[in-house]
Amino acid sequence: MSGSMRTRLQEAMAQLDGKYRAALKDSLMQDAFDELWPAWSVEMGAMINSEVLSSLDLLLLTAAVDNRRLLMELRARLEEPGRGDR
Repeated sequence: MSGSMRTRLQEAMAQLDGKYRAALKDSLMQDAFDELWPAWSVEMGAMINSEVLSSLDLLLLTAAVDNRRLLMELRARLEEPGRGDR
């Protein structure tokens, strides 16, 4: 892949969508993959500004961070007052 980091990321995303996602047999896995796109799109600037990792590494890192964010939100909901053990 040559070109700007933005171009490389977009090419990697397109290739993953066209080949990797299409090869996933489980529809829930395909749905989960689709949920990565918003995080990748929103955090494109952070990925572009990184000079250490490859495009695929950056996509994976961003997905992991987004997963962690979701886990933190779920934990906060579970720890809300009044939710106690049932």
